[in-house]
Amino acid sequence: MLKNDKDTDSTGPWMTKRAAGAYLHVSMSTIYNLEKQGLLKAYRIGSGSKRPILRFKQEDLDNLLMKRERGRPRQETI
Repeated sequence: MLKNDKDTDSTGPWMTKRAAGAYLHVSMSTIYNLEKQGLLKAYRIGSGSKRPILRFKQEDLDNLLMKRERGRPRQETI
């Protein structure tokens, strides 16, 4: 279980699917697809419910951004 409200804040270490999408500038369906493909780890919180709460670590999102930046070709300056 999350310790306090700070953990659910988009600037905190844990983010909701919506906050993660905003952080990466992608849609929530893209977040779902990244998680499904194994490119982004989702942490399931709450074991007793039918539908667990998903949270994403900011560190994982930053790593994904860095990988994406490394994969882009360099643009030449004129």
